[in-house]
Amino acid sequence: MASYTTITLDTTVPAGVTVSINSGDGTTTSRDVTLTIATSDSPTTGYQMKIYGDVDDSFDTANYRTLEANAPWISYATSKSVRLTAGDGSKTVRIKIRDDVGNASAESTDVISLDTTVPVVTVGAPSVTKISKISTFDTVTFAWTSDIAVTEYKVKVVPATNSTHTQGTQLGTAAGSANVAGVEAISAGAGKTTTVKGADLETASAGDGDKIIKVFVKNSAGTWSV
Repeated sequence: MASYTTITLDTTVPAGVTVSINSGDGTTTSRDVTLTIATSDSPTTGYQMKIYGDVDDSFDTANYRTLEANAPWISYATSKSVRLTAGDGSKTVRIKIRDDVGNASAESTDVISLDTTVPVVTVGAPSVTKISKISTFDTVTFAWTSDIAVTEYKVKVVPATNSTHTQGTQLGTAAGSANVAGVEAISAGAGKTTTVKGADLETASAGDGDKIIKVFVKNSAGTWSV
């Protein structure tokens, strides 16, 4: 019968703790995001973590809370889905990891900007409401503006007034149409005057009849107008 036993003393906190929101993206248009969590410790058997910060703890109280004091210790995982708090702006998610004997790491954080704003385009009255392909009768112009700053725009012939930016056909410029697409910074309240030529309109949508021409703009978060 042995007259001794061996006990391991471990007072070292988990090292290399990191958290990344949506793989390090700076902006998100959705409150639902994915955390990538890591520690340089290996193995991580018995490890736990807590998640807190700008997270909606009314959505998932079992896995995270807004306040650190209320956040539960849950099983360590390298990926975790969370819902950010409501309201556009900067959001910070915080984590700590503790090992199998309770040594807790320092806090690690990541920040992302939530932007759920959908741009709104206002299209002015066209210069004429009927065109052909005959010179001097083949041109229509109209001005449009965006209510917020945008970074890209496109003008398309669409099947319905509620069509999205993925539907319809992009207007071309072969016959002289202008300002039908672009990647550029356009400030809030500003816009463009678009010129559409009859031949380009026919290329985008063959046959006579009424054509729905819709302007779409995209903001810096990647959200297109509807």
